[in-house]
Amino acid sequence: MNLDSGKKRTAISPVLATVILIAITLIAAIAIAGFVFGLFGTFTSTAQVQASVTDCTYTAPNEVCTLVLTNNGNSNTATTGSCSLTYGGVTYTGTTAVGAVNVGSTAAACTVAGATDPGAGVQVTGSVILANGGNALFSATASS
Repeated sequence: MNLDSGKKRTAISPVLATVILIAITLIAAIAIAGFVFGLFGTFTSTAQVQASVTDCTYTAPNEVCTLVLTNNGNSNTATTGSCSLTYGGVTYTGTTAVGAVNVGSTAAACTVAGATDPGAGVQVTGSVILANGGNALFSATASS
């Protein structure tokens, strides 16, 4: 019994096989490097909120710092309604308006009820807690 049907089979040439293997290896290496070294960027959207202070004033019995929250990220977030002010070695917990911090700028005020007067020229630091779990830190000089 003859298994040869009379047709001669041919394979791809060794040169072509080498080129295909090198191409597959390069594609795999680029894909791995892209994910390991972040060449493809991030696939998540983030809010990058910065707080700047326009004014910190004391009107008995509240210390109020008026803030401008700037979101430079590519995702919206919101404030949780909680903030803190630190001056004179004491940290006071206060409230801020709960609201969206969309891409762009939003004004907000951190109000601490029952705080002491820091006095004009005193350095005030603080933070606003965001809905995404982040804190927007700020620093200012009290005006009164």
